[in-house]
Amino acid sequence: MTQSISLSSLPNAYPVSSLIAHGRRRGANPDRAAAPPLGFLVKPRQTLDVRFDQATKTVWCSMRHENSVSWTLPLLRELNALNADIRSLYADSRFDDPPIEFFVGGSLRPGVFSMGGDLSFFLDRVRARDAEGLRAYAYACVEAIYNNYNGFDSPVVTLAVLEGDALGGGVEAALSCQVVIAERGVNLGFPEVLFHTFPGMGAYSLVSRRLDAARAEKLILGGRMYKSEDFYEMGLVDILVEKGEGPERARAFIAENSRRHALLGAMGKVRRRVAPLTLEELRDITDIWVESVMNLAPINLRKMELLAMSQDRLFRQTASRRFGR
Repeated sequence: MTQSISLSSLPNAYPVSSLIAHGRRRGANPDRAAAPPLGFLVKPRQTLDVRFDQATKTVWCSMRHENSVSWTLPLLRELNALNADIRSLYADSRFDDPPIEFFVGGSLRPGVFSMGGDLSFFLDRVRARDAEGLRAYAYACVEAIYNNYNGFDSPVVTLAVLEGDALGGGVEAALSCQVVIAERGVNLGFPEVLFHTFPGMGAYSLVSRRLDAARAEKLILGGRMYKSEDFYEMGLVDILVEKGEGPERARAFIAENSRRHALLGAMGKVRRRVAPLTLEELRDITDIWVESVMNLAPINLRKMELLAMSQDRLFRQTASRRFGR
């Protein structure tokens, strides 16, 4: 058995000069300033740990979760900025040899991928009657979902590695990737129905595309917790591995598929052609979600508050990995 590694144990990001040199178009003048600006991969970030594996052309992006186990606005802003940089890289130039081929998303906090939406923020906005603030948060979420699903409008193949639990928006983020790898025993589910709303940042769109609308509604309205083994049997997890082997399996997948990256990219395009997911669809659904949340009864807001408290307890109970160990 190969030795398992964590996302945080990957090599440090390469120097900016090395990244830029690696990303130049084949045959281009090395003195030209038009070299792909891969230096954005090594810019300092507060909420994300971003590393570039030059040998495999892979971006490893791990959520730090230093302040919360949920999707906070600072995290969303940094993630969407990174995604925009990758999109711009391919929008500005044509490459004989793509400088980035794979993007792997994960978490540095043991036992946790993401507990979903920032429930404390939701409660604050509802009590302040700030529907537009809530909508802005939701739009930031679905921008990230859209980018993952559409591969940043580039040949990049996206992977999610679930080493820990994911609820609500955490599941949505994983399912928006082309390949989902999960370790055994991970808890997954959509608990939003417990306080009489629904996961509004892509759950229905994503599950119905992987399965069908009937099973998507059953999954969302059931409100029960599942194991990663259950999601694998349903077809919502692509690769199931033993505990501790998620990142190692992602590396093996990349090694196995490096030579047929173009084929995987083509299949991603086929998937998106057969089951397109637009930003307009995602935003329309979040508009319905905002209305639903803003009209929750006090008793349901109290249930949301209890779940927010459990998010806080989980954050305090799980220490983040030491970065770069």
